[in-house]
Amino acid sequence: MTKFLTRAYGLEDAAAVAGLLNTISKAGGGDLELPAAAIANVVNAEVQDLTSDTRVITDTDGELLAVGLVRLPPDGGFRVSLTGGVHPERRRLGIGRDLLAWQLSRAVERHAEVAPDRRWQAEVDAGVPDVSAIRMYERLGFIVERFFFEMSASITTPQTASDIDGVRVVPYVADRQRELHAVQKAAFRGTWGYQERSFESWAAMTVRSKTFVPDIARLAIADDEVVGYVLPYIDAPQALYIGQVGTAPSWRRRGVASALLAEVMGVASRSGYIKAALETDADSLSGASGVYQKAGFDINHRIAVYRKPI
Repeated sequence: MTKFLTRAYGLEDAAAVAGLLNTISKAGGGDLELPAAAIANVVNAEVQDLTSDTRVITDTDGELLAVGLVRLPPDGGFRVSLTGGVHPERRRLGIGRDLLAWQLSRAVERHAEVAPDRRWQAEVDAGVPDVSAIRMYERLGFIVERFFFEMSASITTPQTASDIDGVRVVPYVADRQRELHAVQKAAFRGTWGYQERSFESWAAMTVRSKTFVPDIARLAIADDEVVGYVLPYIDAPQALYIGQVGTAPSWRRRGVASALLAEVMGVASRSGYIKAALETDADSLSGASGVYQKAGFDINHRIAVYRKPI
């Protein structure tokens, strides 16, 4: 019988966990490459207690087989992200079922401690081709709620941004952080799954992340106010992850996002990047996937998001 060892996640585990999650994603049809710094940032921002809210499972030689993280929502939020999974070659041993059951149990405990009067949803996701993960979710009572597209584009050819009357596309500057946060809230309030974050919580996940690439980020300015933005992050070597794209409600459908993307892709090309990737809501009422396709992005993967009430 194979023996497994279980312990809490440690800060030194970021690279191994990133590698495992990338392997799981690729086995399910995905193509994104999470860097270790992205895992470290998520854990630091959303995992409250490493000892009680994380599990790392290894074999007796120390090889990482599975990981489970319980990521709490921001104050006033409702989504508990149960991040993790089992190495594709170590499935069907009961590890995944037990690990996810533990994550659910821990989420219930955290809900009782943190926000017993609010409705929380446990959330997991998997690539649509990842049949074994999806079957496990459904056996544990999760129901599919939404689909997302993973999209990618070549950025070897510089692009030229279109001019928009009254709008300037300019490099990101840190002095605009709080204004940018306000625009982000206005742009996404009311969208599926949105959780409002305080400035400090939002900044930790975005412009203060170690993977953020401020030199390539761009803002759209009208009358000296931020009306749009594109925030990129390091993905794999020579690859960017377009993490956030937003436009102020009063400036939608004027080509602001398209102009920002073209500028970012052009700067990225001149900086030596050859690929960009992003994820977007497949059913977004804003038609975001169409905007990205016009910017040269192709859909290469579908992700299913499952939820279960806490």
